Amino acid sequence: MGHGTQPREVAEGVWQVCLPLPMRPSIVNVWLVRGAADWTLIDTGLHTGESLSTLRAALDAVGASPAALARIVCTHHHLDHYGSSGPLRDLSGAVVLLHALEAARAAAAQSSTGEYGGFLTRHGVPPLPPERQLPPPSRFYGNLYCPAVPDGFLDDGTEIPLGGGRVLEVLWTPGHTPGHCCLLLRPDQVLFVGDHLLPKITPHVGLLPDGPENPLGDFLASQERMLRVPARLVCPAHGGVYEDHHRRARQLIDHHRVRRLAMVDLLRRGPATAYEVALDAFAVAPDNRFQVLAATSETLAHLELLRREGRVLRHCHDGIVRWQAR
Repeated sequence: MGHGTQPREVAEGVWQVCLPLPMRPSIVNVWLVRGAADWTLIDTGLHTGESLSTLRAALDAVGASPAALARIVCTHHHLDHYGSSGPLRDLSGAVVLLHALEAARAAAAQSSTGEYGGFLTRHGVPPLPPERQLPPPSRFYGNLYCPAVPDGFLDDGTEIPLGGGRVLEVLWTPGHTPGHCCLLLRPDQVLFVGDHLLPKITPHVGLLPDGPENPLGDFLASQERMLRVPARLVCPAHGGVYEDHHRRARQLIDHHRVRRLAMVDLLRRGPATAYEVALDAFAVAPDNRFQVLAATSETLAHLELLRREGRVLRHCHDGIVRWQAR
């Protein structure tokens, strides 16, 4: 579905809206869910004029005014999911709901630096002079990210009543981000998965100095949890709707198992920093700073899980952390 396409009803009263993004992936799916007397929006897209006009046209197409939006429920804090939450609340008067761990990150994204100080240097990433480092997110995002301070928080297992017998059950699925949540529409058994269970791509799962200690372990446990969730239709943030989420969850679990095996094989050649493992495992170009930082933090998530599994050792010498196979 290209930009400007009409919203598509994928289940009764559940509409897929494709909002444009100025980067890859070039589309984020947000979802309009009809309740008894009002509407719920799941995720918001970025704060751009094109995105907002596409969403307003979608509301018109389903016969809803912005004021009919009663709640905006967001799976996580990333800019393509939460970037327009502030302006959309101003427009609609809806309440904005997000997990508390995500609200803290949305606030921190406005002030944090791009390179996490000495954390990357410790893990072997060559330091750059300040003028060549990545800018802080606030300068990179600019006006694209206008997060609301949430009106309430999503909690695992709680239910959001939509009226007419419909509820959204909150399923906390940490991994891609610490407070990522999936949402199960009952009794329809439609599962909104944000970035957790994408049909074609694997979401980034990285270890950062201010984040959870074992994010890949969290992500895999969240995938195992999905194997116990009954859903007949899956609505992801990127890609098309699909049906067999158990198969996709098993594929993602297996993908990370194979990647861990490959990293242990690399370390059998000798001790290495996370940066050195990342260049090999992810085949990134050393001069693409964004790719290097993403790949190194993702590699660290794999190495930390391997350490907990007893398959690699971690040593720190002269302020540099190296890993070796056991």
